Amino acid sequence: MTKLIRPFLFSTMIALVLVSCSFSSNDTQTAIAQATPTLAATVIELAVQTNAPALTAVGQVIKYTYTVKNAGAASVPGPVTVTGATCPPLNTVGNSDAVFDPNEILTCASEYTITQVDLDRASVTSIATAIVNGINSNPVTTAVVSAPPAVLKLTKTANPVTYDRVGLTITYIYVITNSGTATLGPAQFVVTDTGIPTPINCGEATLTLAPNAFVSCSAIYAVTQADMDSGTIATNAIASGGGVAASQPANATITKGVVAQSNPNFTAGSTIKHQVLQGEWLWQIARCYGADPNAVIAANQPTPAEISPNTTVTVPNIGSAGKIYGPPCIGTHTVQSGDTWASIALKYNADAAVLQMVNKNILTVGQALTVPLNSAGVIK
Repeated sequence: MTKLIRPFLFSTMIALVLVSCSFSSNDTQTAIAQATPTLAATVIELAVQTNAPALTAVGQVIKYTYTVKNAGAASVPGPVTVTGATCPPLNTVGNSDAVFDPNEILTCASEYTITQVDLDRASVTSIATAIVNGINSNPVTTAVVSAPPAVLKLTKTANPVTYDRVGLTITYIYVITNSGTATLGPAQFVVTDTGIPTPINCGEATLTLAPNAFVSCSAIYAVTQADMDSGTIATNAIASGGGVAASQPANATITKGVVAQSNPNFTAGSTIKHQVLQGEWLWQIARCYGADPNAVIAANQPTPAEISPNTTVTVPNIGSAGKIYGPPCIGTHTVQSGDTWASIALKYNADAAVLQMVNKNILTVGQALTVPLNSAGVIK
């Protein structure tokens, strides 16, 4: 009996050991399989763009565009949100479901209006993050800073400042100033006006502008029926040249109204006799009476190269090319500190370009200038 029990116990022990090893092996394999699942990575990318290269003025609106992309391999339930922005629903992109799938892109937007505090600080900075189902994108910092001051400064004036009929000519006077610390040029300085079909050259093509120096030019605009219908004329102009950034826009607004006749003692369309005074010339006499200079020259053939004082000239069809002012046709002005061609021209209703030309473009304090009175807005 003892001999039978011993083999049986030995066999039983071996069987138990084998069973124990088998269970241990299966448990280990199960544990390993559960501990190493394969999961897809989720990556949310954010990019930001603005419409503003620089801060310019209070009230300027900066528009931000946010591009959110699922750059990972797994889909993520929506919605998509971006700090401070408005985002459309996910069903407006991709396969039109509410899930943010790999490579889908959603565009969000926001706006910000510049305040005086922003201008004083000279910058506006924002930090944005996109969030999808608790997953954050990379944060993006966007800074819009003030542009450096423009070196070229442009002023624009108009004469007259009211209009009452189609065909009335308005003279725009432009003054370009070098407000920087370095000399500009030699270069061609140009004014581009949205109301004038071609660019306007200011000065010679080899002009040099020292710091605080300026150059002026003018252009003629003829009133249209559209201007009569709208009631105002307002066009922007910018100055460029000298290898620096263009100026800030300059504007002169003209309104529809009654343009009073300056000298009612003359009858429009009539022919008058004018006695020449010292310093007068035929073209300026024509301007003085609003007449066509070519018609004045033709009426006084043969025309001497230089008309003499006390000579009597004929001026036909007065008022046909502009307003009738009558004499005096020229005046004088003694240059004061701070005077410019433009400021002098405005004082006497003169054309700045003609004023410069007749005075050989020389402007010094104490100098006595010849002023073509009331020459603004008429044929040159």
